[in-house]
Amino acid sequence: MSTYREIHGKAVKSLGTDPSAETDAGQIWYNTSSDTFKSIINLAAWSSAAPIITAREKGGGFGTQAAAVLAGGNTPPTTTATEEYNGSGWSAGGALNTTRARLGSAGIVTAGLAFGGGPPSGGLDVSEEYNGSSWTEGDNLGTARYTTGTGTQTAALAIGGNVTPGATDATEEYGGTSWTAGEALNTARNYIAGFGILTAAVAASGGPAGKNNVEEYDGSSWTNGTVLSNAREIAMSSGVQTDGIVYGGRVDPGSTSMNKTEQYDGTSWTTGPTMATARFGSGANQGSGTASAAIAAGGNINPPNTIVSTTEEFNNSANVITGGAWASGNTLNEGRFGMGPAQNGTQTAALCATGTEGPPWPGIVTSVEEYNGTSWSEETNNNTGRESGSGAGTQTAGLIFGGSPDSDATEEYDGSSWTTTGNLNTGVYHNGGCGIQTASLNFGGSEPSIPGKTGITEEYNGSAWTASPNTLGTPRFTLRGTGIQTAALGIGGNTSPPPVSTGATEQYNGTSWTATGSLNTAREDGGAAGTQTNAIYFSGNINPGGTEQTLTEAYDGTSWVSSHNVSTGRSQGGSAGSATAGLFFGGGAGGNATEEFTGGTTTINVKTLTQS
Repeated sequence: MSTYREIHGKAVKSLGTDPSAETDAGQIWYNTSSDTFKSIINLAAWSSAAPIITAREKGGGFGTQAAAVLAGGNTPPTTTATEEYNGSGWSAGGALNTTRARLGSAGIVTAGLAFGGGPPSGGLDVSEEYNGSSWTEGDNLGTARYTTGTGTQTAALAIGGNVTPGATDATEEYGGTSWTAGEALNTARNYIAGFGILTAAVAASGGPAGKNNVEEYDGSSWTNGTVLSNAREIAMSSGVQTDGIVYGGRVDPGSTSMNKTEQYDGTSWTTGPTMATARFGSGANQGSGTASAAIAAGGNINPPNTIVSTTEEFNNSANVITGGAWASGNTLNEGRFGMGPAQNGTQTAALCATGTEGPPWPGIVTSVEEYNGTSWSEETNNNTGRESGSGAGTQTAGLIFGGSPDSDATEEYDGSSWTTTGNLNTGVYHNGGCGIQTASLNFGGSEPSIPGKTGITEEYNGSAWTASPNTLGTPRFTLRGTGIQTAALGIGGNTSPPPVSTGATEQYNGTSWTATGSLNTAREDGGAAGTQTNAIYFSGNINPGGTEQTLTEAYDGTSWVSSHNVSTGRSQGGSAGSATAGLFFGGGAGGNATEEFTGGTTTINVKTLTQS
């Protein structure tokens, strides 16, 4: 009998702690602490990821899981919007020149291709090339149609699709300059799931009415392959001809969306893990994607025929991936909005002070509550009632300042009582703030005597405020702040008049403000948590219209990407914590809801080996 050393070239190690590197996958070791044999085993699973900015179906998708593009699609109506994914979240990219859905696509983020699609019902012949920031017109398809694509920008394939009056078997090849006719499919189909490269592609499933056909292309002709176990159309796909996956879809226009995944090894199909959200028409990383790292972005859930922004990632690796998420915490004892939180408090030690209670509407309150990560408790009231002010500091060393009606008032909290201290030089409300109790920052807002926006900035040293000569580059109110006095972030707000929300973001270095990447969705009165280089901004509302949002975006010091949405959209709520452990409480029409954010995690899949 062969030994483990003879088979693998190494002996079983004895270790006090488990290895934590993905490169250790497949190895077996003896854990001396637990007296067990263990190994790191690959795990195939879908996990939640950050949603796309604009919900849509039937968009074109290409790239890798860590660098993907979603272009066009149906919102409705059809859109030119392009979004880019960096493996963590989505941000706005350059818009298509021609609006369309059901288009073919291929390539990578910096060298992409979009072609065909529609409306009109007979399809378009238009092709466009993407350079990572903008689209330019390319050579037109020979046959105008809705279609499926795969491959690269210089070696792409347009597979089947829909022309008036129905499905087509037409195949075309793109060499980077022009399209030429390729060999026709054996079975005319639309809504195909295509993956692979120009000389080794797969066309799986399709319509009308859902098919299980599979064909392989060698660069000159199509050959029938092993059929799928589940007939479907408008499914998503990723990978290469010898290692691919097909997922989601539907059987026909009136049928229920699928969550089924099938994995292909070039010869046969096996059942993979199911998606959390059954849907069809999602954007997928065709062409450059792999069977072990795929995405599904947006799509349609039927019933009830709802277009969604949901994104999921598929991974077949030694890692266990858990997506970030908001979860309900214990409610405030007094529902309120416009409170002054301790902005540098944590998820397990937060402070909520003053604000407006409701409904009903007893008016501005002085009540104070502390959160310990489990529940809120009522504490000593502050001295001056106010709403729409700002806050800084921690639960045991807090600061509130500004607000209406006493807009220059400042108070310090030591964890048990409040003390009135030096007033702001200029009274403001709907102002932004951040920092610690002995080094805080106040910026923006509205002055009671001069309605509208201001860019005023003041610094606090623990006893008095000093006006800074450097004002915000974009004066505004209803903005939010996070960070510290010498590394602050001012986010969103309203630039009224007229009352229009802004996505403007600025960084303060202790001396001056500098504009940086704007929010993807302009908003005001949301919540913020984190540092200048690692922050999240969540919920808030959009003006004109005053529509409250569930959106969350994450910031890396340069730009914003979509993140996991809160459960209940509201404005003028309190916030605290970090980008990976945030807290959101109150807001809306005087609500008492609390939500906690936990960032995504990746851990090695270590398994204990048994004889059974």
